[in-house]
Amino acid sequence: MSRVIFLANAKDSVTATTVYGVDHQADLTDEAFVRSLISQGKAALMGADVRQVRTTAIATTTATIAWTVDQTVTSTRVEYGTTTSYGTNVNGSPLTGGGAVTANLTSLTTATLYHYRIQTVQAGFTTYSPDFTFTTS
Repeated sequence: MSRVIFLANAKDSVTATTVYGVDHQADLTDEAFVRSLISQGKAALMGADVRQVRTTAIATTTATIAWTVDQTVTSTRVEYGTTTSYGTNVNGSPLTGGGAVTANLTSLTTATLYHYRIQTVQAGFTTYSPDFTFTTS
């Protein structure tokens, strides 16, 4: 879930009769909709944005995820699992601050597709990245 502030009127992604007005603040769970609003200039995140997400090392039972946080955060982590329900998380290093962050995922299963997303908390606002995937060796 990401908290956004609307910069222009926008229709809800599920209920077309719902229109968000300028300066309205909302917690949205549809992260694809959030990214679409931001790219169209219709909304802005109220928390920290996550950029340059990448898997930097994939082995048979481990992987390293790296990303950049654009503001100082009070926490950041990777949520991961074999479905988009995730189920496991590991804190980023460094856990707080801004800039480059990494997380080492361990005890993974060989030759398995994993889903992951990044969570950040900044000034009480939680932001999630879109879903990403990788497959272990």
